[in-house]
Amino acid sequence: MLKYHIPSELPFGFLKSIDIESVEKVGISAISDGKKLHCYNNVMRYLESNQGEIQLGWVFSQLGKIVFKLNAHAVVKLPNGSLLCVTPPEHDVTEINFAPDDSIASLIRNNKLPVRIYSLVEDKTVNDYVKLESLESEMRLDGNLLAIAYILDQKHKMSNSLIEVYNKYL
Repeated sequence: MLKYHIPSELPFGFLKSIDIESVEKVGISAISDGKKLHCYNNVMRYLESNQGEIQLGWVFSQLGKIVFKLNAHAVVKLPNGSLLCVTPPEHDVTEINFAPDDSIASLIRNNKLPVRIYSLVEDKTVNDYVKLESLESEMRLDGNLLAIAYILDQKHKMSNSLIEVYNKYL
């Protein structure tokens, strides 16, 4: 199955089209008891014994050249205004590309952070996949495991078609 990766170059024209104007490089210094994919809890644990405040924003991943994903992420805003990621990284990186966005706070449901998925190409298969990814994100926020299982099955059924489109845009 195809996997998302951290883009080596961000599509700044596309980001601007979805109202993301600034992206910062943020260093990672994971807390000792931090858990991958639990950024909000990691930041809250850090703030129990350190100064700063939570800063919400987006980090990015990409599926080839066809799908772009914004994952909500929490980092620490230090008293001097600089940002620090305290979550252990999923990939072998020492810094992240981060776009601060305070509006994410209103999108959190059931203590889960949102995801936004966009098609980078005009293709029916990709558009259908993006709709499924978006629906899966909504069901994750709602905690609807049955719907998530159904969506994963639908994504699996379309995987061969998606691979064909993916390879077309290599």
